[in-house]
Amino acid sequence: MRILTPYMTNRRPFATDLFDEVERMFEGFAAPANTTPERRFTPAFEVNETEEHFLLAVDLPGIKKEDLKIEQNENVLSISGERKRSTGSESFMKRFTLPNTVDVEKIEAHYADGVLNMYLPKAAVAKPRNIEIQSKSGGFFEKLIGSKKVGEDTSSTDSTH
Repeated sequence: MRILTPYMTNRRPFATDLFDEVERMFEGFAAPANTTPERRFTPAFEVNETEEHFLLAVDLPGIKKEDLKIEQNENVLSISGERKRSTGSESFMKRFTLPNTVDVEKIEAHYADGVLNMYLPKAAVAKPRNIEIQSKSGGFFEKLIGSKKVGEDTSSTDSTH
């Protein structure tokens, strides 16, 4: 079992100069008085991997299914949502970089009791498999060499040299 630590997306990088720092301190004062500021939160999540698939579980208490959004763009899986409360709303955005082994066409999501579970199957190419060693005719190698047998002496058939 692999547990990942969430990345704090609501923090800004360090200010490059004093003016940026002062602007950051006062950016909340410009909001109208009758609105509550939107807060951000980072949900807890867990990722498990088997030979066949990845399982992703995200704890999202208090969030309705309609307020969740899941998108996949190339190899990035984005999960976002909003939790509405009487004191205001809280939103989150979490992005995961998917390995090339995930079959993105077969990803499934299920949401119940405040937990989002996602099934991310691995592509057939990514799964280990045993390769049978053939000794009979047929397959690619017969097509490649035609009717000749492996190890056949070709010097007697080619008399032009």
